[in-house]
Amino acid sequence: MEDRIDELEEKLAQKDERIEEQQERIEELEKRLRKYENPHTPPSKRRSGTESPTSQNDEDDDVRSDGGTPGRKDGHDPVWRSTADPDEEVEVTCDCCPECGQHFDESVGVSPRLVEEIPDPQPPEVTQYNRHCYQCDSCGTETVATHPDCPDEGQFGVNVIAQSALSRYDYRLPYRKIADRFEQLHELELSGAAAWHATERAARAGRCEYEQIRRQIQQADVVHIDETGIKRDGEQAWIWTFTTESHTLYAVRESRGSDVPAEVLGEDFAGTVICDGWTAYPAFSDNLQRCWAHILREAEDAAEKQPEGKPIYDSLKQLYVALQTRLESDLTVRERAELQRVARRELESLIERSVPDGPVATLIKKIEGGLDHWLTFVGEPAVSPTNNAAENALREPVVLRKLIGTLRNDRGMFAHETVLSLLATWRQQGRNPYDELKRVARNNEMLSRDQAVPAVESSE
Repeated sequence: MEDRIDELEEKLAQKDERIEEQQERIEELEKRLRKYENPHTPPSKRRSGTESPTSQNDEDDDVRSDGGTPGRKDGHDPVWRSTADPDEEVEVTCDCCPECGQHFDESVGVSPRLVEEIPDPQPPEVTQYNRHCYQCDSCGTETVATHPDCPDEGQFGVNVIAQSALSRYDYRLPYRKIADRFEQLHELELSGAAAWHATERAARAGRCEYEQIRRQIQQADVVHIDETGIKRDGEQAWIWTFTTESHTLYAVRESRGSDVPAEVLGEDFAGTVICDGWTAYPAFSDNLQRCWAHILREAEDAAEKQPEGKPIYDSLKQLYVALQTRLESDLTVRERAELQRVARRELESLIERSVPDGPVATLIKKIEGGLDHWLTFVGEPAVSPTNNAAENALREPVVLRKLIGTLRNDRGMFAHETVLSLLATWRQQGRNPYDELKRVARNNEMLSRDQAVPAVESSE
């Protein structure tokens, strides 16, 4: 009997060990999952926990990771590719039957097929520009003649400069691959370092336009701002985005403080800033709109962790939906002001609730801390209640961050923020980035390398 008891106790101890190991594994997986699913992670980056089961009858429908299926959604009109006009027509004939060898008299019909092809890779064109020098007899000024297709420095033309920048920041190629691409397609031999120098020249040529974008954003009534981390020579830095309806500007700085928006927008910026809850924004401006997408995600997360958070999350969501529905009608200024007062009383009633310490208490403090900034969009029609525009603008820099790892130095920061800003703005305005890059390279307004650094060295 005692042997049996010892055996059972040993099995029980082994079972307890397995349970403990499984619990440790669960905690490890939950920790890793929190990296992807937390209140600060937008839905576009979350990993879906629900996957649509595929049945044998639906083997042709591929299931995406987020539970949807590829292709056109129900109710959406199909989009067809436009048919190109042929540049030439080639008559394709046959003399005899391939089976029996009988000669054909004439064809009984034509089966046309349009084929679109690109030309064979073209070697580079090498042009020598004999730039004549002049000296003014009156003032003694020396002048060297310029040509739009001859950059002020370097041996590469505007097309090479434009394609290098586009390959780096649009196609996300390493500089070594950019050099390989030029050699394969155009028999143009250059090194990875030469590809970098060509890209930097594009940035220096486009810096004047970068400053024009900054001035346009400084005059805007509404600006979306967000920031995310990036490495500079292995050390922590930040890439900021400032976005309006028609302009986007990136700034790479070593600071995440309020000095960056003050530098980019100016101390006297009078517009409305749409942002998240980072402390740099209220330190910069009182005229803010806090992002409702953030607070709703945090409220949902708190509701999952504490039962007291469920009614608060439901109230916040109902208030947001009600405000959005009410604002769809054409309200007067007085009606908007009254709606704003009613909504504020709703938020104040949430703040007054008594809740235990934990995620819900933290949520209440965040609602209270942003009480003056949650409802700006109700009073100002041009203001959005979410900061989705800035978050979308950061997606491209985030992808590049995963590929390049770190920016090397100030010159890398300069090129990074300049070219990204130009490409994003041109796309917002429906302009062709390649044509625009060639345009700025032809303008011959290239900054010197000594000037190719971020405008201000920000400090913490």
